[in-house]
Amino acid sequence: MWLQNRIPCGSAKPVWGGIPGPCSKAFCRPPLSLSRIKAIESPNKDDDTQWLTYWVVYGIFSIAEFFSDIFLSWFPFYYMLKCGFLLWCMAPSPSNGAEFLYHRIIRPFFLKHEAQLDSVVQDLKDKAAETADTITKEAKKATVNLLGEEKKST
Repeated sequence: MWLQNRIPCGSAKPVWGGIPGPCSKAFCRPPLSLSRIKAIESPNKDDDTQWLTYWVVYGIFSIAEFFSDIFLSWFPFYYMLKCGFLLWCMAPSPSNGAEFLYHRIIRPFFLKHEAQLDSVVQDLKDKAAETADTITKEAKKATVNLLGEEKKST
């Protein structure tokens, strides 16, 4: 089926006889990395904000796509539209998609639900720390038991 040979942006799947597609990691990642380094090293911090905004939008898009990609991939030209969307989001122009989406959708949502999001993040941190402590205690017990059994056998 011809749909299976198309490439999603940011993927390294081969397209058209094994040649990487236009938005594979080999083509998209190095220029993006170079742009990030230049943004960090420049004296002007506006470009830092532009790239941070882009990565916030990209992260949210990636999460949404993770859950919907199985359905969206069936639509013709989905991956081409995805590449166009990501290019629009990173375009260095006044009509930058990442800035538009951030200021119109993401920022208002975040400001409205900031306290709830902070609470969820704190709960997750607490549960992760608790789980790490439990695992550490269990590993210590297992090590002591293993060493105790080793001493008995010698």
